[in-house]
Amino acid sequence: MNETNEPTPATPTAATTQKVAYWSTGLWTDPDTAAFAVEMGEFPDDYRIAEFPADASPELIDSEVLALLAE
Repeated sequence: MNETNEPTPATPTAATTQKVAYWSTGLWTDPDTAAFAVEMGEFPDDYRIAEFPADASPELIDSEVLALLAE
């Protein structure tokens, strides 16, 4: 609360994870871009979502997406 007894807005915290959309080809991107690509008819809508640490490198995401596809 502040001096006028109004609630103080919460301070946003840094995300600890990031979501990634990926296709069976191994291509991946953020879910918003994936949804837009599907909406535009550029990619099929059969992508899946995985969650990674926020600081995951693209190389780590590449290898993990390929591992998910191999399951």
